[in-house]
Amino acid sequence: MRLIRGFIMVIGVIGILVTAALLIGYYLYSLSPPIQSKMVPILPSSEAAQSFDQKISSAKAEIDAAVGAGQAKQITLTITDKEVNSKMVELRAKGELPVRDASVNFGDGKFLAYAMVDTPGINAKTAMIGQIEIVNGSPKIVIGEFNLGKLPLPESADRRAEQLMNVMVRLQLSDVPLEITNIQIKDHELTVTGTTKTGK
Repeated sequence: MRLIRGFIMVIGVIGILVTAALLIGYYLYSLSPPIQSKMVPILPSSEAAQSFDQKISSAKAEIDAAVGAGQAKQITLTITDKEVNSKMVELRAKGELPVRDASVNFGDGKFLAYAMVDTPGINAKTAMIGQIEIVNGSPKIVIGEFNLGKLPLPESADRRAEQLMNVMVRLQLSDVPLEITNIQIKDHELTVTGTTKTGK
């Protein structure tokens, strides 16, 4: 009888500890990530969103024309973090971006990104600091720090987030006939330089 009572008490204590851990984790999960405090707020505008569309459209037309002519032509595209943030606001308003809030800063060689994602019960607030490298003519994102609220995360979480980001980038760029040769992040601008693929 005493053994059963002791067993039940141990289960009860473990249950209380697990519940407390879950509540603390839930609370930390809901807090703003530390990286967000390092970001500069950017006021979006419809003009900046239009500028983003025009730059992307112009670069695509230039790539298509060069590929159609069989030319290995150097293409350079420069976009600002204001243009990116303004476009994200526009996409969220249309329901085409599955986040409640998102922002990006282009710093000195690095980018900072924040997103609030709808999850059951409470919104997940994520943020990251990363760099973009070139590997075999394609961009590769390298995450230096990843936050999920203020939850303490293992280093493996950075690598998982990095892998997911790179899969998404590869999917987005899979049909763009451009070999990326250089990417620069500086003064609130992201500059991508590449050479069109001729298929030869």
